[in-house]
Order: sequence, then C-alpha cells, then structure tokens
Amino acid sequence: MPAPFSSIRLARYAPASRMAAHHHDEASLCLVLSGDYEETIRGRAADHGAGALLYCPSGEPHAQRFGKRGAVKLLFRPTAATLDHLAEHVALREAPSLRSARIGDLGRRMAFELALDDPFSAAAIDGLSHELLALFGRGARDTASGPEPWLRAARDYIEAHADRPVSLDDVARAAGRPAAQLSRAFRRTFGRSVGEHQRQLRLARAADLLAHTRTPLSEVAQICGFCDQAHLNRAFKAETGVTPAAYRRLS
Repeated sequence: MPAPFSSIRLARYAPASRMAAHHHDEASLCLVLSGDYEETIRGRAADHGAGALLYCPSGEPHAQRFGKRGAVKLLFRPTAATLDHLAEHVALREAPSLRSARIGDLGRRMAFELALDDPFSAAAIDGLSHELLALFGRGARDTASGPEPWLRAARDYIEAHADRPVSLDDVARAAGRPAAQLSRAFRRTFGRSVGEHQRQLRLARAADLLAHTRTPLSEVAQICGFCDQAHLNRAFKAETGVTPAAYRRLS
C-alpha cells in the first residue's frame, strides 16, 4: 500500500503565542507531541495536549492559542488517496479529533525516526504512518456524532453569508427553528454564540487578506463586514493579541 502521507514535518510553537484565524489550501493531520494549546474550529473551542490527533479540512478557518510551554507537533499532509479512503468512513468536514496514550506513543516513535534518519527510517515511518491512519480512522468513526442536521444548516447558512452580518432571526429561519432555541443549542453544540461564530469567520477572512494582499486596512474592514477600521482593529487585537497592521508586518 502506498504511503498515506506525502509529507511529515516537525513544528515548534512558542510559549503563550497565538495564531490568528486562518486556513490552509490543503487538508492536514496534526499530532501533539508535547505542550498544549486551544484550537477553535468549526465553531468549537477545545484544549489539546500530548497524544491528541486532529484533522483540519482544507479551507477551514481555525485559530490557535498556545499554553505556557508552547507546543511541539507533527504535521502530516495526507495524499489524495488517503483522503478519499477516510471520507468513505469518517465525517472529515466536521474536523474530528481524538486523543490517547497510543497516539502519543506512535508520535514519539515517528519523531525519533525522523531525527535518526538512517537507511531504515523511511520503512519504519511508513509502517507507523499506516498504523496511525488506522487508529485515527477507527477512532473518528466510532466517536463521531456530529451536530443535528438543523444546527449544521444554521452553521452552513452563516458561513455562506460570511461577507455580511446576518441576524439571529435570519439564521433561525434558515434552520427552521425558533431563535431562542437556536441560540441556546448553537452555543451548547459549537461552544460559541451565533454572533461569535460570525466574527470568527470575518476575522479569518481579514487575516487571509492581511497576509496575502496589500489591500488597505479600511477596505479589509469593509470587505469582511466590520463597521470601520477601528472596529476591525479592536476585534482583531482581542482575538490575536496584535493589531492588523502588526499582523501584516509579521506575515
């Protein structure tokens, strides 16, 4: 069987650092070797430590906030064949994650082989990769429940209209539920309010424009649905710890 990952690399993240809402053009798996961080994705905020294995869909906005020890992670890029196989059995769009001592052990062994890099390391990494993929697929399949269809419809409606503010009533109509019920269930399921989810999407779009274009900040604010540049500045700094201008310089 071909190798399930086209690349595997080690990444280190500074203590108490943050990554603003952003997205990647390609799907990835991430295995936490040490440290911890909070990730916000698909409207959920969760803490992840050593032994956690997370899937991030392509194009999915997510943000990360690292703990006092920072974090060390292995980053995997699945091949197209791997993604096709997983998609037959796992709801990949829901960005599943799991954590176990066995995952942590596999990660440490893979990191060791990457560092050793002798004539046998490639074969060892290949075997460990297949074992990790099987562990992820079985775990994500067995624990998947996902939000109810009407809540997914609400979230999808918000994301389809991310370029402009939408009211709670608008989202409730799209979901076919009373606004009060939607508000309670959305926060309980996704860990944030409807308004907070909208703001996260707008910030992800802003971060992308800041990093990859020279669009003036006032236009970024307008494109992303903020009232003005000052509103963008306040929201962006509250989320990332830096101003939009500083984020652009660092990108």
